[in-house]
Amino acid sequence: MSSPTSSVVPSWLLKAKVSTPEPGAGHVPRAALLQRLDTALEQRFAVLQAPAGFGKTTVLADFSRSKREAGLVVAWMSLDEHDAPSVFGSYLACALECGGLDLSGLPATDTWLSSPVTYQVGMLACAVERHGAPCLLVLDEVDRLPPETVELVQRLIEHGPGNLHFALAFRSNPGLDLSMQVLDGAGVVVDADELRFSRSEIEQLLGDDVSRRQLAAAAEQTGGWPIAVSVYRNQRGTDAERRGAGTARLTADFVRRRLLRGLSAADRVFVCELAVFDRVDPDLVDEVLGSSGAGARMASLPPLDGLLTPIGPDGAVQLHPLVREPCAEVLASEDPGRKRSLHAGIARALARRGQLVPAWRQARAAGDAEFAGEMVERTGVFDIWLRHGVPALFSANQFLTPEITASHPRLVLLRVVVLRMMLKVDEAAALYESARCATDGFTHDRDGGDAEALAVDRVFARVVLAGGSQLGVRDELDTLLPAAGFADGGGSPRLRLGARHMVLCGSSFEQARFDQCHRHAALAREHFGEERSYANLVFDLYDGMSAMATGRAGKASECYARARRRTRRDFATDPCVGLCVDALMLELDLECDREKAVEPRTLGALADLRAIWTDVDAVAFAVAAELTFEQHDGETVIQTLTKTLDEVRAMCCETLSRSVAGLLVHYLVEAGRLKQAADVWRDQALPDDVRALLDLDGQPWLTMESQACARVRLLAAQGDFAGADEVATGLCAATAERGLTRTLQRGRALAMGVAERSGQADKALSQLVEFLRLARETGYVRPLVRDREVGRVVLRRLLDAEPEPQTRDAAESMLDRLDSAKTATPVFSSRELQVLAELRHGLRNREIAVRLGISQPGVRFHLMNIYRKTGVSRRDEAVRAAQSLGVLG
Repeated sequence: MSSPTSSVVPSWLLKAKVSTPEPGAGHVPRAALLQRLDTALEQRFAVLQAPAGFGKTTVLADFSRSKREAGLVVAWMSLDEHDAPSVFGSYLACALECGGLDLSGLPATDTWLSSPVTYQVGMLACAVERHGAPCLLVLDEVDRLPPETVELVQRLIEHGPGNLHFALAFRSNPGLDLSMQVLDGAGVVVDADELRFSRSEIEQLLGDDVSRRQLAAAAEQTGGWPIAVSVYRNQRGTDAERRGAGTARLTADFVRRRLLRGLSAADRVFVCELAVFDRVDPDLVDEVLGSSGAGARMASLPPLDGLLTPIGPDGAVQLHPLVREPCAEVLASEDPGRKRSLHAGIARALARRGQLVPAWRQARAAGDAEFAGEMVERTGVFDIWLRHGVPALFSANQFLTPEITASHPRLVLLRVVVLRMMLKVDEAAALYESARCATDGFTHDRDGGDAEALAVDRVFARVVLAGGSQLGVRDELDTLLPAAGFADGGGSPRLRLGARHMVLCGSSFEQARFDQCHRHAALAREHFGEERSYANLVFDLYDGMSAMATGRAGKASECYARARRRTRRDFATDPCVGLCVDALMLELDLECDREKAVEPRTLGALADLRAIWTDVDAVAFAVAAELTFEQHDGETVIQTLTKTLDEVRAMCCETLSRSVAGLLVHYLVEAGRLKQAADVWRDQALPDDVRALLDLDGQPWLTMESQACARVRLLAAQGDFAGADEVATGLCAATAERGLTRTLQRGRALAMGVAERSGQADKALSQLVEFLRLARETGYVRPLVRDREVGRVVLRRLLDAEPEPQTRDAAESMLDRLDSAKTATPVFSSRELQVLAELRHGLRNREIAVRLGISQPGVRFHLMNIYRKTGVSRRDEAVRAAQSLGVLG
């Protein structure tokens, strides 16, 4: 008899349904999964269960090819809704014969086609059993089968011959009862988590030129979802915009046709509604939808299996981005009113939870600008900053329309703050003045408004307009923000009192009254509470800066470490605050003369920092200048500071301008450009009078320090040693009185240098002894390192004078440090230098790997190190940077 599938195959039989798919472009072999599926030949079956896009078909196809190459009979069947039992029997016969099974003993075609399907399947089972060797039946998309065909597959699995093994793939179980067999060890189930791409598989798909940063981004954005990784790959490259649009259309079509396929109308709507939520929190979903059991419902929907991706450390999830947008578009096209009402409901629910930024975003998506404005005003500009930091202010500003702000003075103040932080100083000042006039000097809010809350926001805006300096506000504080509160009893007394103490904390710090600074910080923390985490970050930094200034390096380090932890936990999206913490920690390392390689990119960021906090900005500029001087040259520092001074002056921030001017004078003196240094002093109207120069009540102490130290250097370089000594001596007296130990040490080192250069050897020795005594207590040695040449001379003379043992030990240790002090220059390994040499010839990673006998990942590793050390991100820039550092000829 002839086989029913050889000579008389029915015309409707599609060969593609029994042909193993060929690998497509960007195919990634998945050896670990194939090994996992090998259990299908040791046990009864293996199941791949995951939503669409997880690569089930690709893995099955790879597995089928590998087993066919090993000599096994492998039958492939791609299933669909049209595979009724009678059709299934014909395709099964065709698949087995195409897979290499001898079916010559089956009845003739006419007899075969007229036979019941149970007879057909039974005959095929006998043929498999006669074959003797293991046979593999691969069934793809089993979930598409009609129920009666599913029952047929169930019987085949339960009662088929022992040498017939199965590999099945489906999104959700269509009704097969496999649980007992799995529990008995007769089968294995591979789920969505196992089907996700690993980091190494993502790297294979993206190609050899992917960087570690790009690889990490791809892994985070895609969640290892294979189709998402393919989309990510397609959107890379120079033609990304055009390809990205095409990919988006294909992705939307994929979601509509495949991911949502088979869902009931209610479940389909539910999935599309979830796409409106930024964070899929079951409690929030139930509150907005007016439902119950959202969590259980999400867990029961097969299309969501593996596609609710984590979005934060608290376990929050959202629909995968590639799914979320198309689902939201489906809802928008089918029921736009429902989508808007969901946005509005989510906004109100989030506002009740105090989650302001996502609430504003949802309100804007709902087209409800009035509600967005109400939420901003209800919270208050100052309180938004206290709770969420600078990014939240910018975010709130985006949601406000001119029509809303025009009738709400407090929202105008938000615009003032944002404009000032954007360095649009004139525009911010003009808008502030208009708000002042519209409120009779901020004495009343809009009808139904809150005058006390307006006063708090006004004080905050004043401080921001002043560049963060709070000295000017302190004198008017009782008028602007009285401790007793307002007559109408509005607002929040705790917020008002906290704001008062915060201003007093900042102004006390600027006046070097550190005990008062700490006391006001503690009182402000008490009034604000822990929920205002940005405020607590600010107070951590004030505590650290106070400890730094008073010579308590350990305490400062502890405060900065706490601030860094808080920054990473709560404000990871705010690069500015992270850079502020970096600047302060670098300052501490510098003062203790702890060598630390700092990348050029970081130096540039520090020099450009505009945090609207003059105290931190002043530190950042000084740190960037000193490290640039150490790692590069004085001319680079002078150019940078000249540019910075022009920019700061344009910001109308007088105290910060004077701090930067002092730095510029210092480095001009270092470069021997005395006339230019004197011109800067005169043009910037820096004080000549010693009393005004050293005033610690009318200017921040950091400004005083910068000017006084620069003045000593300028006068000494001009030969006016008496004038330089007067300033240095006055600096030591003023700082000793306020406990400014850090600045006192600078004054001692400067006074020593002036005395030595003017021939007052004994005075130079006494100043050095005092410096060494303080250095033992603080660990600060940088002031002497800055003047290492004169320091060596005086130290040797001190040792020749046979001082007391404690002083001698300190002097010997300091002399060893000065003798070994070197300029910090990036150090490249021999392999990094070899890679640099090949980069100079324009070679790519693959070519470099061959020439150096290392792997391509090894080349990428060394290249990333080179980028980090040179502060660049391109190959040609790395070569130029290495040449400028003299490490590459």
